[in-house]
Amino acid sequence: MEFVILPDHPVSEEIKELVLRSAWTQVIGHPSGRPWLVGRWSETDIVTAETRDTRIALFGPVSATAEALLRRLQRVRSVGDVDQVARALHGSFHLVASVGGLVRAQGSISGACQLFYGSVKGVTIAADRPQTLAAMAGAGVDEELMALQLLAPFGPPWPLSTRSVWRGVRALGPGQHLEIRPNGSERTRTHWTPPEPAVPFAAGAVAVREALENAVAVRVRGSGTISADLSGGKDSTSLCFLAARLGVSLATLHLCSSDRANEDRHWAERSAALLPDAEHVTVPMGDTPGFFAESVLAARQELEAPLTMTRRPMLEYIAGFAASRGATRHLQGIGADELFRPSLMSLHALVRSRALAAVPHVRAMKSMRRWNAVTTVRSLMRHRTYPQWLAASADQITGERVLGTGVGWEVASRVPSWTTPEAVDAIRRLLRRTAAEAPEPLSPLPVHHEMLRLMQANGMIVRASSRVAADFGVSFQAPFLDDEVLTAAMSIRLVDRHRADLVKPILTAAMRGIVPDGVLDRQNKGDFGPDLYVGLRHHRGHLLEIFQDSLLARMGLIDAAGPRAALRAVHTDAGLLMPLDATLANELWLRSLPSHVSIPSTNGSPLPRTSSGRTVKDTKPVLAEGRP
Repeated sequence: MEFVILPDHPVSEEIKELVLRSAWTQVIGHPSGRPWLVGRWSETDIVTAETRDTRIALFGPVSATAEALLRRLQRVRSVGDVDQVARALHGSFHLVASVGGLVRAQGSISGACQLFYGSVKGVTIAADRPQTLAAMAGAGVDEELMALQLLAPFGPPWPLSTRSVWRGVRALGPGQHLEIRPNGSERTRTHWTPPEPAVPFAAGAVAVREALENAVAVRVRGSGTISADLSGGKDSTSLCFLAARLGVSLATLHLCSSDRANEDRHWAERSAALLPDAEHVTVPMGDTPGFFAESVLAARQELEAPLTMTRRPMLEYIAGFAASRGATRHLQGIGADELFRPSLMSLHALVRSRALAAVPHVRAMKSMRRWNAVTTVRSLMRHRTYPQWLAASADQITGERVLGTGVGWEVASRVPSWTTPEAVDAIRRLLRRTAAEAPEPLSPLPVHHEMLRLMQANGMIVRASSRVAADFGVSFQAPFLDDEVLTAAMSIRLVDRHRADLVKPILTAAMRGIVPDGVLDRQNKGDFGPDLYVGLRHHRGHLLEIFQDSLLARMGLIDAAGPRAALRAVHTDAGLLMPLDATLANELWLRSLPSHVSIPSTNGSPLPRTSSGRTVKDTKPVLAEGRP
């Protein structure tokens, strides 16, 4: 599925013809008759309704039928009335409306369904993929924003996170929608803001339960078979039991870690035994492509931007499993950690709102992290405005990142040690310049700002994964990222999110009676750290070859000797591979770009390209002095 949204403007006819030169063939018009939506989609991808002056389209898994949508549309008199339509729907979807010549378009809060916009032929248009807009506008890669992508683990902070690496292309922020006027101009407006955390534990758990039931039901409806991860963790396990209750044919996949100490397999087998009507498949990691296999598929990224933690060969393996079982949707538990596992920022918020209630949790955290009293007080009582934090982060992007220390509005990001001084300076200038503009955070409450940024990172992973899976006729679905689930989780009181004796207490309470107690009460979690090392060792030769002739180095962003040394080094902590992962994602993405895409050279002009899309070597720093 791909689509472009056009304004009710005469030039849209010309843009439509430009779009139709690709393989896209479907067109839906405005009430005026001018082209409105152009793209390619199947009947199962879209629900539409129309009256004489108003049209609406929903792309993605959504609870509405065409008949129900039409009934709601008949009460719409302005784009503001579309809010009532959207709030009544469950799922994760794009919503596009044309009301009296004015277009309104929005995605999901998490960005699992994201919208991008830019100018083509003097008018604003929108699309579900930024590279679509860049191709239509003849835009190339922005080298400053490419430098920002080196920040690990989650890339640039808000609001720089909404700026695409494609020149002139922007993304909507959480809770925003785009309005395009008939004259082709645009404005963004906010239709959702983070809720106040005021709902008590019991009521909050009920709301989360209902939201998750709706989210899974939307994905299951109309499906003969649905597939799902069954990792053994509480998140994917919950989704499997929710799906099983709906009478669908369920096929689960467990990727078994090579680490014998990892308990995930035990818990997955325990859950599978309690789901006797489902098909369960367990695959050793050694039988899969494994981690870092993407290093041999550099020309097949086809993503909207560089993206860590999305490993194409592994995604293709999972999508192939789903397709072989006849499933078109594959459920994943991504997002639950960020919603239901209390973070350091959550404790920071609790200390500031309910200090006495926070005391036992502070003691537990102090003991776990081995902090002294001074470090504990400094970390949990310090507070800076968002612009202050953003400006300070510019000074902290170098040096080793220590996981779990310090409190800020977002997860602390660092550039790899092999980033060039010119690139570091460019990143710092951009961060400071943005901080000087005094941007508002995503929420006045730092813990909610952090949650939204992490959910946006998850949303990007899910939509990129689905682009890969589309080749198999499969989409990856993450019910925990749905607007309804996210809102329910964020509405719960801070004091009720913490339990010293229970991991993810809200999710546990919400799933009580759906997931058997013996499974639901698991208190630990496995990881794939050892498998990362196996993959790194297996593909080290390919990785070294990539950085022997690095495009990032030719752009002046990195010193390629750095990642080569990291590839040969011994790493005592898998977290130390994050900078390498981010650098590899950027490198592979640049190599995957088609030959017509302009990549800035070290002197500011496009790098010369060969017919295969490779570039000709140039060695001067691209972000040298004189650039803004």
